[in-house]
Amino acid sequence: MFWRVGVYFISALVILAAVTGIVFTRFNRRNIMNVYKGEMKSLARSVSERVTEAMTDDDSENFSIYLSALKDFGELRNADIWILANPSVEDPLGDEYTNVDINQVTFEDEQTRALLNAAFLGKTKSYSGYDSIYEMDMMHLATPIKNNKGENVGVVLVNGEMDYRENSVAQYQKYMMASVVVALFVAIIIAAFFSQQLVRPIIRLKEIALRMAAGEYAQQTNIRRRDELGLLADSMDVLSEKLVEAEEFRETLEQSRRDFFSNVSHELRTPITVVKGYAETMVDGYVEDEEKRREYFERIIKECVGMERLVSDLLILSKMENPDFELETEILNVIAVMQDSMRSMRVLMSEKGMSVTLDYNDECSLIEGDYDRIRQLFLVLLQNAVKYADDNTEIRVEIQRRDSFIYVTVTDDGIPVPKSEWESIFEKFYRAVNHGEKDGSGLGLKVAKQIVSRHHGKIWVTSDEVRETSFHVEFPEVSEENLC
Repeated sequence: MFWRVGVYFISALVILAAVTGIVFTRFNRRNIMNVYKGEMKSLARSVSERVTEAMTDDDSENFSIYLSALKDFGELRNADIWILANPSVEDPLGDEYTNVDINQVTFEDEQTRALLNAAFLGKTKSYSGYDSIYEMDMMHLATPIKNNKGENVGVVLVNGEMDYRENSVAQYQKYMMASVVVALFVAIIIAAFFSQQLVRPIIRLKEIALRMAAGEYAQQTNIRRRDELGLLADSMDVLSEKLVEAEEFRETLEQSRRDFFSNVSHELRTPITVVKGYAETMVDGYVEDEEKRREYFERIIKECVGMERLVSDLLILSKMENPDFELETEILNVIAVMQDSMRSMRVLMSEKGMSVTLDYNDECSLIEGDYDRIRQLFLVLLQNAVKYADDNTEIRVEIQRRDSFIYVTVTDDGIPVPKSEWESIFEKFYRAVNHGEKDGSGLGLKVAKQIVSRHHGKIWVTSDEVRETSFHVEFPEVSEENLC
């Protein structure tokens, strides 16, 4: 591309210089010829007027002196000045006023004869070309001589050499050619510079693209230009940043996947081992006591229920983490959804002698969300409270509407959450160090966090680290009139 751009640029400049040189050379030649023609015409008319004046004054004696001077003047101008009589009129120019006898001159050139005939008719004409008499390029110009009656009694014929003028044109052409050569040399330097300026960023972009294709996404072009190449370089930088982000995201997902399978394997290993152990014991007939056998069966069923809950939570979490999963949103009254969730928890709470209260400051606490997912969120929080609260205690639910947000708080009295674990408890399979042997998959709060996130909300936990623990949820409020 470097040589191609250079060749194109130089070719365009050479063509431009050549065309310009040809045009200006022709213009200069025409201008030189026109100037010379004007000089000859002025000379011829001056001589014609002098002859007319001498005829009118009958001053033939002084005119002979003029003719001698005219010859010397013509030699200085490299021109022959002929004064000829017009033989076609009754009273032609006298011999005392002529320096060439037209009857003694043979005009072999048709153009010269036509030139004289035009002058005899009163016209001033000229032509230039090779003259066989002078054996060189000549310019011939003829103008009529009139008497006091206005008759064309003679002709002034000026024959001027063209060599000097042609030499001037040739010299001009040499200067023009030298200028073209210098311009070509300068053009090569300029073309090399601009080609390098154009090609260098393209080569840089190619190298960056190859590195990115090889997986080295963290690349910067370091090209700062205010043109299309600059825009392309900026686009490459943005692409690099996006690819780096995508790679980091992919690595994060891969790590999450590995952690996920590792955690699932770990979580399933224990219940499967327990179930296998009890089943083998039953099959081998080591347990004959009916109560003991029943206890083993109940233990097997309990472990199966736990695995079923784990698989269910994993499926739900997988759905919520999938960006293509769409929520079936509608306008919901958070209070109504919470009351529905509380009714589902009555049996479980009654087994532990627990009660639940609900307080709110506005009956119309509306959000936009998926009813089933919001209900599932509240069930997770209530189940978590029932699991870790002490028996015969009260679970307190509070719903507040303020500052364009709906705040839901679920508080229980029992096992607190240390402040150091407030962020960690929302991770997969995480269990607080002080939660002992409480059953659970370790996925409930992770599911809850995903549900809140998909509803553009926030969830966090606080605890006095002694007895009381509160889970807080924040939802954007939706203002809808006539719905409450």
